[in-house]
Amino acid sequence: MKIQCPAKVNLFLEVTGRRRDGYHRLATLFAKVNVYDVLDLQASSGAGPALEIIDELGGAPLSRGPDNLVLRAAAAFYKSFRVGRGVKIILVKRIPMGAGLGGGSSDAAGTLLGLAKFFRIELTSARRRVLRTIAAKLGADVPFFLHPAPFCLATGIGDRLKPIHIPKSLPYMVLAWPGFSSPTGPVYKALSPMRKPDVSAKLTQLDKLVRGLKRGSPIAEWGGLLFNRLEEVQLPVLAEVAQARRILEAAGAQGVRMSGSGSSVFGFVASHAEGERIVRRLRAYPWKVYLTSCLG
Repeated sequence: MKIQCPAKVNLFLEVTGRRRDGYHRLATLFAKVNVYDVLDLQASSGAGPALEIIDELGGAPLSRGPDNLVLRAAAAFYKSFRVGRGVKIILVKRIPMGAGLGGGSSDAAGTLLGLAKFFRIELTSARRRVLRTIAAKLGADVPFFLHPAPFCLATGIGDRLKPIHIPKSLPYMVLAWPGFSSPTGPVYKALSPMRKPDVSAKLTQLDKLVRGLKRGSPIAEWGGLLFNRLEEVQLPVLAEVAQARRILEAAGAQGVRMSGSGSSVFGFVASHAEGERIVRRLRAYPWKVYLTSCLG
């Protein structure tokens, strides 16, 4: 059984405060995109889950130990549903790590959903609540990937979700990973405290963005409303991400933003042909570039 695990971008990301436990509160608009990791689930003679990783990106080695999100998700699933049979999980890694695309979180959610399907466990309302509880403990982005909606407004630490129905497909997207990772923790730690009037203004901007997307307005009306507060952080790695954004803008992409805490950047294009032209131009850089689109 094969399970596709999509990447995500943040069309909007504002940091609205910080909790006592150190986690930041967010207001963000998640969008799943057509770039995937793949999980291949196979019956095994063992009593539990085993993991194999095929890294098609050739990046930094990914842990195959119990700290891996796939194995953590599988272990929690086995404990909650008392599974007594073995499964071999082959993770084909195509989403860059440390790129702000949520690959690890998507893999974890895909593992939960995939194991339920693999072991033919009917997901009643009660069992779905169990999966959501597991997802929230695995990471802030995991609940979004567990949710079937392609677009969600998220608050809290990103785990309180409200699906957004966008009736008209968004334009094609050029998504570029500049080949290096951006560490989430240090980026948030380096963010300056937000002023309440600034946050209020940005939340009004988010409302306008959502209304424009729901109406099916052209990108000329909502591209300028895309936003990511973390782009303001003064760190050397984000200075390099800002340079990637400028390159993508100069190539002709619209509404260019950083996804999450970086390092990937994305922008929209008028047509598939325009996207192919920009992708060819960006081949001059040692990047991984995708011509893709949001799900929906």
